[in-house]
Amino acid sequence: MKLTNDSAIVKFFNKLVSPKSQILGILAVASIAIILGIIPYKRFLSLEPETQVVPVTPEFIKEWGNVPTRVTVGLYINGFPSLDFVKNEFIFDGILWFEFDPALISLNTVSKFSLEGGEIIKQSEPYTQVIDNRFFARYIIQGRFKADLDYKLFPFDDHRLDIIVANRSIQPSEMIFRAYASYFVIPPTAKLIGWNIWDLSVRSGMSESVLNKYESQKVVAYPRVVFSIFLRRSGVRNMFLILLPLFLIYFISLFSFAFDPETHPGTIFGIASAGVTSLLSYRFVIENMTPKVGYFVLSDHLFVVFLGAALIEFIFAVVLMRSEKMTPKTSIVRGIIYILINVVFLCFWGYFLLNV
Repeated sequence: MKLTNDSAIVKFFNKLVSPKSQILGILAVASIAIILGIIPYKRFLSLEPETQVVPVTPEFIKEWGNVPTRVTVGLYINGFPSLDFVKNEFIFDGILWFEFDPALISLNTVSKFSLEGGEIIKQSEPYTQVIDNRFFARYIIQGRFKADLDYKLFPFDDHRLDIIVANRSIQPSEMIFRAYASYFVIPPTAKLIGWNIWDLSVRSGMSESVLNKYESQKVVAYPRVVFSIFLRRSGVRNMFLILLPLFLIYFISLFSFAFDPETHPGTIFGIASAGVTSLLSYRFVIENMTPKVGYFVLSDHLFVVFLGAALIEFIFAVVLMRSEKMTPKTSIVRGIIYILINVVFLCFWGYFLLNV
């Protein structure tokens, strides 16, 4: 079959990249991208690994030969003076309280608590009282802790912050912590600027480290309780500020396919080159908004996909400028490249958002 400018297939591809068709294509591709983007926005997905807490089972108690003293523990957080998501360092003000039987364990032993992965900056003297024959002690504390947050889905990222209270001065066979979700409270007045609290959870048990894998009896263990805060970004401001300019540059640069090199060579080259330079310039803006991590996040992957598309458009524009005319074969190649660029983008977008 001989291809001419009047061939149906050539007409189809020419119409496909026309400005009117591209506007419809932008609406279709953008709609699909938005629908796919709503899915991770609606769900909660934190990629941070769960802090391991070994539950104290009847088997452990049987092995120890005695029932450990149960110490009830709770945490009330008044606020967060510092939330540094760049350095992954967080400071909170709160009240840490314990309730226990004073005939079984002393306040001095219970008060030897610490924050794993952090430190207690300030700690008041204990306020104590007896409630139903049990000793109640509370401490006003300010704690600093670090968290290894995973930003692979940035700016769709959700996170888990774990505040780990431990007592390394005693064995779990002598004392264990007991805590429930109702014992972990963060009031609405404790503002986390830019973030919303999705959920809270509490897990208590012990930490167990085997010092020699060939000698399982060499174990270091101590009671611990993990207070988990599940955070998600408030609003869509960050998403729009980062993604909207990228999408606009991507769609506008595709219009370099809409013109004939015989009549608009400067327009083709100008749009194609502007797409590359705009993306490279905007990269510096994204860099200031992206968490400082050593791996690629979603916005980085998206930038690479769009930059690759812009470079292909630029190379094709240079080829058109050299040929100075649009042949039937060139029209077909142009249409195929246009389709492939959009298909590759949607496949990447859908795969990354739905399979992480």
